[in-house]
Amino acid sequence: MTTNERQSVISRAPEQRRTLRRFSLALLALAGLPAVALGGPGRMVRVTTYAEFAEGLDQGVLLTSQGDVRGGWSSSRLTLPQATDDSMRAMVAGPDGSVWIGTGGETPSILLYQKGQLRKLATLPTGTWVTALCLLDSQPGHVLAATAQDGRLFDVGPDGKVQLWAQVEAEHVWALSRDAGVTYVATGPGRLWAIDDKDAGPGRAEQSKSKARKLLETAAKHFLSLTRGEDGALYVGTSDDAVLYRVEPGRDGKPATARAIHDFNGNEVRAVVARGGVLYVAVNDMQRGDTGLRGVKLTMPAAGSAPGVKPAPVGTPLPTTTPIEKKGKGALFRIDEAGRVEQLHAITDGFYNALHLDAAGSVYAAASAPGGRGRVFRIQPDRTVATLLELKESDVLSLSLGAGSDRLLGTGNSAAVYKLSDETAQGAYYQSKAFDGQSLSQWGTLRFLGDGLRVETRTGNLAKADGTWSAWQSLASPGKQAVTGEQTGKIVSPPGRYLQARFYLSGTSVLRDFTVSYQPVNQRHRVLELQIGEDASGRVARGVKPTSLLVPRSALVKLKWKVENPDEDELSYRLYVRPAAAGSSGGVSAGSGKLVPEGDGWLKISGPEALTKTELEWNTDTVGDGTYELQLIASDEKSNPPEQLLTYVYTSPPFVVDNRRPELRDVKWNAERGAITGVAVDAATPIAELAYSIDGGEFYPVAAKDGLLDDLSEEFAVKPLRLTAGTHTAVVRALDAADNASTTQLVITVK
Repeated sequence: MTTNERQSVISRAPEQRRTLRRFSLALLALAGLPAVALGGPGRMVRVTTYAEFAEGLDQGVLLTSQGDVRGGWSSSRLTLPQATDDSMRAMVAGPDGSVWIGTGGETPSILLYQKGQLRKLATLPTGTWVTALCLLDSQPGHVLAATAQDGRLFDVGPDGKVQLWAQVEAEHVWALSRDAGVTYVATGPGRLWAIDDKDAGPGRAEQSKSKARKLLETAAKHFLSLTRGEDGALYVGTSDDAVLYRVEPGRDGKPATARAIHDFNGNEVRAVVARGGVLYVAVNDMQRGDTGLRGVKLTMPAAGSAPGVKPAPVGTPLPTTTPIEKKGKGALFRIDEAGRVEQLHAITDGFYNALHLDAAGSVYAAASAPGGRGRVFRIQPDRTVATLLELKESDVLSLSLGAGSDRLLGTGNSAAVYKLSDETAQGAYYQSKAFDGQSLSQWGTLRFLGDGLRVETRTGNLAKADGTWSAWQSLASPGKQAVTGEQTGKIVSPPGRYLQARFYLSGTSVLRDFTVSYQPVNQRHRVLELQIGEDASGRVARGVKPTSLLVPRSALVKLKWKVENPDEDELSYRLYVRPAAAGSSGGVSAGSGKLVPEGDGWLKISGPEALTKTELEWNTDTVGDGTYELQLIASDEKSNPPEQLLTYVYTSPPFVVDNRRPELRDVKWNAERGAITGVAVDAATPIAELAYSIDGGEFYPVAAKDGLLDDLSEEFAVKPLRLTAGTHTAVVRALDAADNASTTQLVITVK
């Protein structure tokens, strides 16, 4: 069962249960047991809701929508009389407890279950699978069987003799119903037929085809489902438009009448059952293919041998069943006598195949889970939903759960027949998912609300349990808390990253929730990068560039760092600065408990309290121009006690702080050369840019005397472009590597 489909279950838990849960949580809080992971060495994981329990494995137990795990039904797989069948698609029970089963495969067959034994009764001459069965009540021990092709109904006697009994104008027969000597047939294309017994039987198949009464015809591709109400009305469901109709058969010369009851969101009404004016309807929304074909591609049938069955034309391929991956979702609805429609249950990764309604008013829904496990759900009159069974086969296709016979179900992918019992199987258990401590963990106390349970645990270091995991071990020091009423025990499984818990249940057992305490080994964090200002290289502490020549560059430098934090501890940061030592190149070190830098001369710049963000604005005016190094100490002190905390120390490579503007010296106009000359000088960083402007125009670059701007002092001589005779105002600008800017102005005269 997938998490998504289990979460989709709609339940209405009684108010007393909700009150009990709130009370239980309050007691846990009083006992110091939070519902989420704790800070410090101790953490907890709690499983209490349906969705949380659904992530585990239920083996022979029953999981309810209230979040309870109880002793469930047991199942035993019967030995099939043949191995060629690919599915058990139809079942019908007789008054003596016998159950007939229709199969699919290369040779559609009828199996008979009697007195605990399953045997092959007959092989049908045509079709690829048996789609529907009903008792031929006029002849005890006889059943009518429909196959997927040619609209044919076969009479299967207690001796296994097969005879063509009737035929309708249809490609497929999907459902059958009987009432007072009349057989009702739902087909594809969407038609509902009525066949009187007097017009059917061996030798009268052609007569039945001509005399069959068409009660309803729509544009639907298929009439997939059919049931008869206690008032004699027929209810038929369609695909691909998912409409449910009510049909009055119109006996004694009266015409049949029909009306649509509801148009569902989906594309098929797969099954419908009725009692006392109340309908239960299984609706699917399939994603691909012809919904009426139930996941199998059909070919023409091979030649048959029963009376009235004509040989197939020459060249007709043999029957084949090519599986088609069917995907869809389903919802189960209740329609009351007043016509109110209420959704009872839903699955999002799977779809319904069959329904059964028991005498107590509980509905049983058989479902497929493509690529997963087939299931049977039970929805009780109080709307409580339970996963009754979960099987290794992906499709549960048919149910026979009547009180007068053994309870059976049939599956596909692969074909199997199971005998069911409402007694909890010996060794039934619920097994949790593998809880992930994120690292090697010491597992502590397991607490649970429940009765009649035996609990074991195991641990390992691989996400999927294998032979390297520890053996299952019972809890030690079992007891019961007086305040909360919880059962408790110490986990003795060895340390490991993952843990599973297994709860063994008997018929009266119940598990309501459980909590596991653990302490992971503290994982070391790492500082991956420390960026100093806008220069990604970190060689110069660069702040924001000046917005104008009159505004200096900001001395505020943003420090940003990246951290790897594998166990997601809450981290704290402290930053220190000092003049770079001779030969310093930065580095990292890891320790435990060191929250102050080693060595002399460190100045704290992060403030009195440790930082929690991974950035800081540092005013570099607090230090003079020069070469410095930063030290960042990252600590997990807020998530671990002093004796277990870890630190990581990151020391930056040396970098330069330069807040002083460069100087422009001896800037002159050399009339003989027609050039502006001068020297730009900076105390800390190289001259990065020289430029000039004439009469307030745009700036043009100036080259250094040696052709390269790369030194603290740069001479320059530049002949301005396009100077005209007269007097002009020139501005020279110098910019150092820290984005500090200086300008000077002079008047030049051109003759």
